[in-house]
Amino acid sequence: VRHGQVEHHQNDVSITARGREQAASAGDELAARIADGDSVFVYHAPVLRVRETAEIIYDRLKAVRGFNLRPPQPDELLSNVRFTARSNGGEYLEEPSLLYAQLNNAAVYRASLPPAWVNFYEGFWSSADPMGYWLTHDSGGGAETPASVLSRFQTRLREILRADSGGTARAHWIMATHSGAMRILVRHAFNADPGEPNFCEIIVVEPSGHADQALVSYRGRSALLSLITASRG
Repeated sequence: VRHGQVEHHQNDVSITARGREQAASAGDELAARIADGDSVFVYHAPVLRVRETAEIIYDRLKAVRGFNLRPPQPDELLSNVRFTARSNGGEYLEEPSLLYAQLNNAAVYRASLPPAWVNFYEGFWSSADPMGYWLTHDSGGGAETPASVLSRFQTRLREILRADSGGTARAHWIMATHSGAMRILVRHAFNADPGEPNFCEIIVVEPSGHADQALVSYRGRSALLSLITASRG
């Protein structure tokens, strides 16, 4: 599930009132997929807008009796594409919105970065489709590659689907995340970029009967997704 609407992606902001409505509607849609006695796990990427979305979905599900529902938990593997930042001579990965101010306004900080990184960041934030820009442009090491983000999701899905051994009740894993991560997953499954998912739009991933594949359903279409970890190149 993509997080709910936000006013901008320039800081660690809360979702808007409309975003809260979207998250509630997503919770209701998900509840309709779950049967009494099923187990439900809720995970989210570790920034505010995604955590709030997961908490609203959880509250909507909690209002429906009969589910074995677990409280929301953060999951680093669900993170957005992360940019490379520098601090005290070291490098670390950070969510783009948390780096917006220093990458766009702090000239001294920008001057300390490789030109290829700065060019990528400028292109990313000036693009009408930033995640589309990330998918199609080499950052020169300034950001995680699409293959790396895909690998994270393949790893998580493989763990989940192999842990779900079946039985009378089903297990449902609700994972709140970001558009770029969802987009690379769908592109890999359908061999085409679907464009930006809507706020709180849902991708359904289910067992396919094959250990290394999952069935992905999105916007009325279904395709098999390889769970074999992609190259991080």
